Amino acid sequence: MSRRLLTGLSLLLIGGSAEAHELLMRYNLPVPFRLYLYTCAATLLVTFVLFGWFMRAPAGGVDASAANASNARLPGLVPRWVIRLLRFGALGSLCLAIVAGLIGTMDPDDNLNLTLFWDIFLLGVTYITVLVGDVYGICNPWQTMVELLRRLRVDLAQARFEYPEALGYWPAVAFYVALVWLELFTLPGPRELSLILIAYSAITLMGVWVFGKGAWFRRCEIFAVLFRLVGTLAPIAYRQRAADNRFEVYLRWPLIGALEERAKTLSLVVFVLFILAGTTYDGMHQTLFWKGIFWHHILFYLQSASGQASVPEATMERWYETFQHLGLVLAPFFYLGIYLLILQAAKIATRTTIPLRTLALALSLTILPIAFVYNLAHYFTLILVRTPVLPYLLTDPFGFEWNPLNLPHQGDPPVLNMAVVWHVEVALILAGHVLSVWLAHRVALRLFPSRRDAVISQVPMLVLMMAYTILGLWVISLPFALTGRG
Repeated sequence: MSRRLLTGLSLLLIGGSAEAHELLMRYNLPVPFRLYLYTCAATLLVTFVLFGWFMRAPAGGVDASAANASNARLPGLVPRWVIRLLRFGALGSLCLAIVAGLIGTMDPDDNLNLTLFWDIFLLGVTYITVLVGDVYGICNPWQTMVELLRRLRVDLAQARFEYPEALGYWPAVAFYVALVWLELFTLPGPRELSLILIAYSAITLMGVWVFGKGAWFRRCEIFAVLFRLVGTLAPIAYRQRAADNRFEVYLRWPLIGALEERAKTLSLVVFVLFILAGTTYDGMHQTLFWKGIFWHHILFYLQSASGQASVPEATMERWYETFQHLGLVLAPFFYLGIYLLILQAAKIATRTTIPLRTLALALSLTILPIAFVYNLAHYFTLILVRTPVLPYLLTDPFGFEWNPLNLPHQGDPPVLNMAVVWHVEVALILAGHVLSVWLAHRVALRLFPSRRDAVISQVPMLVLMMAYTILGLWVISLPFALTGRG
């Protein structure tokens, strides 16, 4: 089994097309690929047995334990100057990204616009959030816009209409699908990205005007929802006081936030699943395997259904684009179907009367560690390739060749030790699944009346975790298709 190295991986997010995947090298694994799968599956099985044997529901229940772990409030509050600095930095970065895309060079390699949004914001803030908590909730630039407008006596924060409960988190899900769609199929240039950010800002302000600040930023603003969920894994939490809007800082055990936060609607479950499904689809949609599904199988049935002896090349390409787009849109619902099937198996195994919907909501956030580590593993080589060029881009954000610090321009990507890269990715994926198994056990102890039922209920979930592990490792090992058909 071979392993790909995307030496030009930076072009995936800042280049002009998805053909950035064409720059690849081959790496032969030090041991057969199947041994990695066996080892990871065995590790999950052993940890499952250990968790099932040693874990007990604490006195007062898991909820009480989680709450007590989060009551270690640090002395004092977040200083006002820190909040102002964070908000100014976030709003300034948004404005910089927009301006750079409008007036700077259209070369995506030299314009900070794309790197600032895709790499520093979307990836960097995600990874920082796991360490320091949901700081985005404090410095959300669109919330800052609303506050600045209020000071100018333009009040958008008051709801004009009550937010429909049936909408749930579906607007955030739709924005998330659109975001991944842009990355995979459109990959806008600097100017296009600036126009998209302007349009999203207008939609956000309009949504706040219609449904109010609380409802929109809680359920509809994609980045607020995403970073709040990722922040549940962090050892730090922030709570805003109603009296003066100051933020208190709390220390807690890592992952405990995922036990405190509860999904209340199926739409949030779909959002969580799409964090994983979107990254998985990103890693798969340009591979030989995925392209082969269409060109070697589905195309035959489409040609038969069309009744045409010979289908024009342009028509087949349109069919293939539709296939790619449908794959992304349906990915979270495919994952949802598998997830519900596994939970139904748990219901049958335990003969519980707990509704399937209750199980699905309660266990959904236990998938977050898997989704996070797979995202990190998927973009690990990108981080290594892009980090060295950030200082140059930050000193010349518009691509005007200022270079006041005389920093080296972008050159060849660094030479990576692929043995290290591969084993780090394997370790990340395995660690994330072990943590998810632990979280699922904690939730099961809270849900089921007996420890025996809790352990039995997790056997189907263990199968699901093993399947996720195997799928994750398999996807990052797949070779990309060079061009056209698989």
